[in-house]
Amino acid sequence: RQAHVRGGKQPTGNLMTPKISIIIVHWNVRELLRQNLARLFSLREEIPFEVFVVDNASEDGSTQMVRQEFPWVQLLINDWNAGFAVAMNQALRHARGEVLLALNPDMLVGEQTLARAWEALMMHPNIGAVGVKLRAQDGSLVPSVRRDPSFADQLAILLKLPHLGMAKRATDRYHATDMDYGLTQVVEQVRGSFLAVRRDVFRVVGPWDERFFIWFEDVDYCRRVREAGYQVQYVADVSCQDAVGRSFAQVSTARKQRLFTQSMARYFGKWHSAWQATIVWTFLPLTIVAGAMTDLFHSRRT
Repeated sequence: RQAHVRGGKQPTGNLMTPKISIIIVHWNVRELLRQNLARLFSLREEIPFEVFVVDNASEDGSTQMVRQEFPWVQLLINDWNAGFAVAMNQALRHARGEVLLALNPDMLVGEQTLARAWEALMMHPNIGAVGVKLRAQDGSLVPSVRRDPSFADQLAILLKLPHLGMAKRATDRYHATDMDYGLTQVVEQVRGSFLAVRRDVFRVVGPWDERFFIWFEDVDYCRRVREAGYQVQYVADVSCQDAVGRSFAQVSTARKQRLFTQSMARYFGKWHSAWQATIVWTFLPLTIVAGAMTDLFHSRRT
């Protein structure tokens, strides 16, 4: 298994050392990736940046599209689905920017968003990571700020009981339902679909934890930023359009449940008590079976 690096020719007007390294981990959403890259390069006069696309063995012709239409993109091609954290770290080994940005392939970056994220990090040494306002395709707000997970709220989510009594209070706390998205503020975590980190903070915090294939890797990274003594900031005055998880929508419910439960167990094993992680692991077979039954139900309906 290996990653092949291709491309990297910079477009006219962006020849200087990049201020931002944008890293897009991609899997089988070619048209959304095309729109993402086209939007990015329409903004290239705002701030110097470089773009990496790490492709996790897509089968939709996306790597050929990137080579042909965006030859200045630095394309890393995996011959297996390496997951998010591994792919991020592959690109980070080549990145040169003062700010390192994880950007989902199904995003459209708004005007001045890149410059504003760079400014928030470079002008404020106490801030180590930044997220911005996310909006759906219809313009509605996409909640992107959460508090640190607790065993109670994650167990409620795992058992599909987030709306019942005390469980609802726990999950509302976790989902930060009282968050004022109109106000720039310090938060506990932001979604990894747009997560910018200053390079000197990355040197302290280190690479993404590759034990997380998907889910909880951004939760873990924001917590590590804070543990290192920096703040995580949500910036309210710029935004991105987020199609929300279009890559992973292609994955079966059973596999989603398996990956989600595994990542949750690894998170609690890392940050909480071993007994909590053990309890989550015991639910793994149940969540897989429940997911498989959901897949069967949907397949029969269609």
